[in-house]
Amino acid sequence: MRARASVFALAILAALPETAVLATDGYETVVIASPAREVGEAGLSTPELRQIPGAQGDAGKALENLPGVARPGLGGGELVVWGAAPEETRVVVDGMEIPALYHLGGLRSVVHSGFLRTVTLVPGGYGAEYGRGLGGLVRLASRAPPVYASQSYQGELDVDVLDASFEAGTAVGNGGGVLAAGRVGYLDRILNGALSSDTRRLFPFPRYRDFQGKVVFALRDDEKVEVIFLTSSDASSIAGNTTTPSSSAEQDRNQSFSRLGVRYLRRFSEGSSASLIPFVGWEQTRRQEIAGQGRADESITSTVLGLRGEYGAPLSPRLTLLLGFDGLLTLSGVQRSGSATLPPREGDIVAFGQPISGGASTDTWSASIGNLAPYAASESTLGHWRLTPSLRLDGYWISPSRSTPENGVTPRAGSSRLSWSPAPRLAITHQTGSWLRANLALGLYHQAPSPGDLSAVFGSPTLGVAHAVHVVAGTDMDVGRHFTVRPTLFYRHMWELVMRNPEQNPPLAQALVQDGVGRAFGVQIVLQFSPHPALSGWLAYTLSRSERRHASESSYRLFDQDQTQVLTFVGNASFRGFVVGTRFRLATGMPRTPVVGSYLDTTTGQYQPIFGQQNSIRLPIFYALDLRVEKHFRRRWVDVAPYLEILNLTNRANVEEFAYDEQFASRSNITGLPILAVAGLSVRF
Repeated sequence: MRARASVFALAILAALPETAVLATDGYETVVIASPAREVGEAGLSTPELRQIPGAQGDAGKALENLPGVARPGLGGGELVVWGAAPEETRVVVDGMEIPALYHLGGLRSVVHSGFLRTVTLVPGGYGAEYGRGLGGLVRLASRAPPVYASQSYQGELDVDVLDASFEAGTAVGNGGGVLAAGRVGYLDRILNGALSSDTRRLFPFPRYRDFQGKVVFALRDDEKVEVIFLTSSDASSIAGNTTTPSSSAEQDRNQSFSRLGVRYLRRFSEGSSASLIPFVGWEQTRRQEIAGQGRADESITSTVLGLRGEYGAPLSPRLTLLLGFDGLLTLSGVQRSGSATLPPREGDIVAFGQPISGGASTDTWSASIGNLAPYAASESTLGHWRLTPSLRLDGYWISPSRSTPENGVTPRAGSSRLSWSPAPRLAITHQTGSWLRANLALGLYHQAPSPGDLSAVFGSPTLGVAHAVHVVAGTDMDVGRHFTVRPTLFYRHMWELVMRNPEQNPPLAQALVQDGVGRAFGVQIVLQFSPHPALSGWLAYTLSRSERRHASESSYRLFDQDQTQVLTFVGNASFRGFVVGTRFRLATGMPRTPVVGSYLDTTTGQYQPIFGQQNSIRLPIFYALDLRVEKHFRRRWVDVAPYLEILNLTNRANVEEFAYDEQFASRSNITGLPILAVAGLSVRF
């Protein structure tokens, strides 16, 4: 049953190559041996994740508490891992890549926790099985439906002040079953009255819903077929006023996606296994934004076709071989109009709410981006050493519909190019006795441009593939029976990044250039403890620095979402049906560019800021203490669990953004959430 939960089961990342992946089928927690663990990987079971304060029972949301993950800003919903931009980290559900982990606003993940078996974060240095990203990797694995041998059905109903959700599963036939989960949010109605007027200018009012379904057909004891369906939709808005430039911004966003896949799984008698999943998907995003006299309207509609297959076999007791292929084709249609600088990109120097002026443009184009990557990996054990070399061969096909802006009756002239980028990777593990394990991983990674950047007006149709090198090293040390220490060093170097053209008047079809260089490096230390079966937790500290620049520039600047220090403490205690948890977070504020003066723009009649050195100041340090109390009442086959979470228990006025007056002469602070209580009721059967 899920009444007792312990954070001890959190195998927090930091060089953990041989620990087991925790899994939950039904209400029992079981340990499944992992044949190969990535350096820095964290395999997490959903029951433990759901007990972390501040996550409101959302396993995906709890990933933000892991070391190496930057604290997202208020309403951000962006996963920044080891200094990588959110779009550089990939999210995969049962082998199907999805465009986002969180709903707009960032307070919920797009997949219900009751649908999941494990949530795994690999912040860097992962193997050749996955690619298409310069940053980290998030893998979500769905759980199995109930089986007649244990319990023929199970489910959960959950209602709190944020949303209402359900999860249900039932056994069908011999080894088959059905599993479904979903959620409907009404957070916009709650927060509209809970937030101050200043905070409402920064925090979007999200409206969201999602659904997941899975049908399992057992062909034989060692063979099955799964039909998996995922869908998610979001809408959010920020409405300002015209009192000051900082409050005049308006924003409306819509985001939705669906995935449908059929997965075949087969395990052979000699120990080998095979899997194959073709899938199809649809994505749609729409963003409308107003800032001063500047407007922007962008709409992207995409069809996604994917295919992933894998075969693994033990060649000997000390050697395992893995062969596979990973393909994805995205066909997108894009419409955009308005200002070329709205919304701002990473690296743009802009003050919050700054009025945007200048001419408006428009463009309509399509883009096809394909990736086909065969890969191979082997794992060999030589005494105390384990070597895992792998190779992925990424073939990228990029085809925008226009190479130059539309000009009268000039016929459309697109382009098409194919490039091959090898991605060799290597992981090494050395086991010293039973208490110490050392790990090293390094590899090459690639990422194609987004369809929205291939415009001949707002971007550049000639953009190609960006690259990164990951190096990760660490140890896993058991200190006595109840403590584990995991220090990890990491370094990531990136080049050919897409950035805004720094020229005042960029050449035709070159609003974006691919000359960006970036790096991120640091150290993280995790202390995990469990002095008693009912008392456990962990303390994690990350010290890092992430920087970027144009290739022509001599010095780096701070990445817009850099956080030098992040400290997180999580502790849980369970007794007599109660589960009490606490979380404390402290994080360096994100960089900002100071305003040192202003001038009157006579063409618009509005003041514009004069900036100092880029990203040379920061928002104040963030810290918050959260508390969660849950009580379980077990009555036969029903488990009723009321719970209460108190966020920002000390009512700390954390600064989420700087705002300026109309003439940019004085600065004020926009603070985040005040003390906020989230009460709910969960009924599990």
